[in-house]
Amino acid sequence: MLDDRKAAILRELVEEYIRTGEPVSSRAIVECGLDCSSATVRNELAVLERDGFILKPHTSAGRIPADRGYRYYLDHLSPGSVGDDTQARIATFFSTIHDGFGQMLRRTSELLSEITHQPAVVLGPGMAGQTVHDAHLIPIDPGKVLLVVVTGAGNVNQAVLRLERPAAPAEVAAAGEALEARLVGCSLGGEEGLGRGEEADGLPPAALDLYDRALESIDAAAADRPKVYLGGTSWMATLWEDLAQLHRILAVLDREAAVIGLLGGGGDGTSVRLGPELTGGQDDLAVVSTRYQAGGGTGRMGVLGPLRMDYRRAIRVVEEVSDALGDSLGE
Repeated sequence: MLDDRKAAILRELVEEYIRTGEPVSSRAIVECGLDCSSATVRNELAVLERDGFILKPHTSAGRIPADRGYRYYLDHLSPGSVGDDTQARIATFFSTIHDGFGQMLRRTSELLSEITHQPAVVLGPGMAGQTVHDAHLIPIDPGKVLLVVVTGAGNVNQAVLRLERPAAPAEVAAAGEALEARLVGCSLGGEEGLGRGEEADGLPPAALDLYDRALESIDAAAADRPKVYLGGTSWMATLWEDLAQLHRILAVLDREAAVIGLLGGGGDGTSVRLGPELTGGQDDLAVVSTRYQAGGGTGRMGVLGPLRMDYRRAIRVVEEVSDALGDSLGE
């Protein structure tokens, strides 16, 4: 734990480096208004460097934050705020958007990126934990039936069921009625999965086969990984000057499972994860993420940037957009 003076000097150094991107001199810290002399600042900087909070990148007098310094800064960061214009923009976006569920999440990732000027990711909540609002079986031909399941959050899952034995329209209708009775109001994703209910009693063989296949398909969908909606990758070239680092991050974003891993592990609240703390380790990458509510389920959203991102603003924008999305999906 740092004493108050060292903590204040570290905070000023981190924020000055975030603002300028240049190593920070002791003179620059004194000019920030701290009530101590240049000699005192130099001595405290030497201690912070010795203890691994800051480092000197080359022979210049300036210093930059080390990973430990960023982490201390974030762990003691006071809440930020967003301007009225940004709040109004978020409110207008969610009051006027009328897209389907997936398109809404995609556009939310784009909004988050446009406001922060950073790549943004929204993870769909998946079907696990969501409550079924409606379910339908629609015949395509005697050997194929379209399954449509709509959750209370507006998530629509579709699957084509291929049947071993052809089903007549009346059999599809009977299976659909039984399926609707079994699913509507049911929460998906339980450990034991969906099983037959008594509403399936008396179904003819073809209809019972279709009913069982539909339940298996829904269990598989509920167990599937969340969908990834990525927006604003065009900002990456302006954020990372090191081309090798840029290519490493692009390679991560190319893998859906890796993107999910970047935003994972945040629990219920807002999370800021830095370089070595991320799966696979990235020298100059930070991820700010938080959870949002989607009916009975939850998803995550966040922004990616270099270590010297404006954390106060990034955290507040992510939280504001998350709350607005949750309110919109909860209507």
